[in-house]
Amino acid sequence: MLVTLDKEQSGLMRPPRAIHPVGFQFGHSLGKPHDVETQKAVIKEALQQLTIKQEPGQIHDKEFPSY
Repeated sequence: MLVTLDKEQSGLMRPPRAIHPVGFQFGHSLGKPHDVETQKAVIKEALQQLTIKQEPGQIHDKEFPSY
């Protein structure tokens, strides 16, 4: 499971499962520092992706409201 901020580079690796948190800055792939709620939401979404059958290389854009 990959949480990526660079879809183009990550797509070249064809990860088995990946999400792209839309609008997040490099260095903050789980959210802003001390933003525990957003960080939990990203981790929960990443874990949820493990339960879904997917084709390698698909990177799913995900919006997180509080970011």
